[in-house]
Amino acid sequence: MASISAAGIGSGLDVKTIISQLMTLEQRPLVALQQKEAGFHAQLSSLGQLRSAVSSYQSAVGALTSSSALETYTATSADTAKFTATADPTAAKGTYDIQVTNLAVAQKQGSSAFADSDTTKIGNVGDKMTLTIGTDSFSVEVGDKTLADIAAAINDASDNVGVTASVLQEDASNFRLVLSSDKTGTANAVTLAFEDAAALPIADPLSMAQIQAADDASFVVDGTYTITRSSNTVTDAIQGVTLNLLEVSTSAVQLDVVQDTGDITSAVNGFVNAYNTLQSTLTGLNNGELSGDSTLRMLQGRVRSILNSPPTGLSGAYSNLSEIGVAFQKDGTLTLDSTALSSAIKDDRNAVADLFANDDQGYAFRLDALLDDILDSDGLISAREDGINSSIRTAQDGIERMGTRLEIVETRLRSQFSALDLLVADMQTTGNFLTQQLDILSNMLPNNRN
Repeated sequence: MASISAAGIGSGLDVKTIISQLMTLEQRPLVALQQKEAGFHAQLSSLGQLRSAVSSYQSAVGALTSSSALETYTATSADTAKFTATADPTAAKGTYDIQVTNLAVAQKQGSSAFADSDTTKIGNVGDKMTLTIGTDSFSVEVGDKTLADIAAAINDASDNVGVTASVLQEDASNFRLVLSSDKTGTANAVTLAFEDAAALPIADPLSMAQIQAADDASFVVDGTYTITRSSNTVTDAIQGVTLNLLEVSTSAVQLDVVQDTGDITSAVNGFVNAYNTLQSTLTGLNNGELSGDSTLRMLQGRVRSILNSPPTGLSGAYSNLSEIGVAFQKDGTLTLDSTALSSAIKDDRNAVADLFANDDQGYAFRLDALLDDILDSDGLISAREDGINSSIRTAQDGIERMGTRLEIVETRLRSQFSALDLLVADMQTTGNFLTQQLDILSNMLPNNRN
């Protein structure tokens, strides 16, 4: 019968506990490596937070890199039912009286009535209709086609120059083809011509008639200048202003074009707040997983160096941030004096914009270039990430090698303790046998006989 064997059974030793305690000691270097790897991963996560904070700061800086974007204007209509208006950076301050005298409309034409839209065939095979707008035209087959066929041919034509066709049902037995120009204005009116299969002119088989004539928009500026355009959206009458004409007016409506200080104020506020958020992130990371990391010191040093270096060669009234209300506090954050900023914008808005956005010298221009380098794929943060990833790979290799070694050590210990267990068990068996023999001999001595 086979015997049952397990470490410790023969000797009574607690082999499992002994091996477990020995392996705990052997695993100390492995645990240290695992902790080191976890620390590297935590540093990578912290660098991700740093990248996000730098990116957010760059977005705030980017809002100040374009002088034209900071030179914004608003255009306001005194009666938005008559017209609305918007202004771009090329606009100029001014007040205008606008009277809308006519609205642009698109031409519409309709056919005579037909009994249905999908059964009755019109004209003869080969009849063709040519639709022309200005000098552009295209043709479709209308002979032996239904109204639905013709409408589809027009709408699907790859060379359609701006005509939309539809079928209008008046009642159960009256259907009409309706053609609409896609654009308003007399220049976009559609003319029709028909010919047969031999390319000879024929009478209109659809009996098309004008429903609505094309017309241009017109308005009077300052009671003096009459302006006519083909569209109700006018972009080229007042410099930098787009007018959207909505309704004919019997009297003039005032249009005010003013410089908007809201955008530049908001952008400078965003610049200050984003910098302070970046500093808060840097402080938190320096007190955490990236404590003492040179990346933080280099980033902070480079950004502060730019902020402490006024632009040179500017022609405006301002040459440093403190002159427009932006200044460093003792804790390294920025503060904004809104009153000073508003006053600076009012006195010389262009100089404020130039302070940030001037090519090569503006604060925002230089910061944006720096942050681009820092966030670049081979920039400061990426280089640090590469170094940490290399350390992680090294730690992982070490963990793998040490894991293999520990398996060998544990196997060896189990083998050794199994042998020891057998040896002790044999010695105990031998000891027991000798004890029994001595007891027998002792009982055989004369003094021990009854």
